[in-house]
Amino acid sequence: MKVRFYDISILPVIFLGSLLVAYSYHKLELAAEDFKCLKCHKGSRSLPNIVKEKNIKTAEELRFYIRKGPKSGLHVTVPEEDLEKAIQYLNLK
Repeated sequence: MKVRFYDISILPVIFLGSLLVAYSYHKLELAAEDFKCLKCHKGSRSLPNIVKEKNIKTAEELRFYIRKGPKSGLHVTVPEEDLEKAIQYLNLK
């Protein structure tokens, strides 16, 4: 069997392409978890625990709780982008 040059040269291209896809997927996952909420909300006061404790099921309920709830004064400076990231992080609809 004769090995052609293009047979050998395509393997590194496929390998590098798969590495690029894996790296970009990893970066997207990290970007979704890199927002201000996670700096304060750790341990027992983590976002999933608060959502479970307050029985928040939708994105609108979370928005209402953050903007008009009992701790809304602490969340005045939370940008809308971080709120959207939190909704995405918690998989709320």
